[in-house]
Amino acid sequence: MALTKTSVVDSALDLLREAGLPGMSMRTLATRLGVQPSALYWHVPSKQALLTAVAERVLATMGPVGAAGSAAGELRAIGTALRAAVTGVPDGAEIVALGLAAGAVNPVAEVVEAACTRHGLGGRAAGLTTALTAYVLGLSLEEQTHHNLAVADPATPPVEFDARFSAGLEALLAGALAFSVVDRRRERRCA
Repeated sequence: MALTKTSVVDSALDLLREAGLPGMSMRTLATRLGVQPSALYWHVPSKQALLTAVAERVLATMGPVGAAGSAAGELRAIGTALRAAVTGVPDGAEIVALGLAAGAVNPVAEVVEAACTRHGLGGRAAGLTTALTAYVLGLSLEEQTHHNLAVADPATPPVEFDARFSAGLEALLAGALAFSVVDRRRERRCA
């Protein structure tokens, strides 16, 4: 198999699934691929660039989020799909957060923009993208950290993250949509 950026990212993702972020090093990845570490740098300029590419790959697993009957329904589906993508890889939330900070493309922006356009939320897309992404990554990071702690210490008390996620997402959506209603009323009064 020829070494390509795709094969490097694929192998990095496999390594992350097996060993998490602490087990991910360029040396370990190179050994897995049967090459010297310097060979990796022909395809990715740094470990950060590799993690950014991995973050984009993780985000791409969100899959398409179809139109729903309501803005809340669509945004809920987007948040749920994002959570499934980042929690589907050990330390995925941390990897995606690192990748986004380094400039990874966030597909959430595109689907939130489309949902906002369909439901007349116009100027709310950027704020909703930020809020939704930050909420999902933050809670997913807490969830994955808790999982890691529980593996290391089985006496770690359990936490019901599904319920916490749902409650927090509903609160976020209620607040965002309430602002939109206020904005529309304000626009009608000014018109």
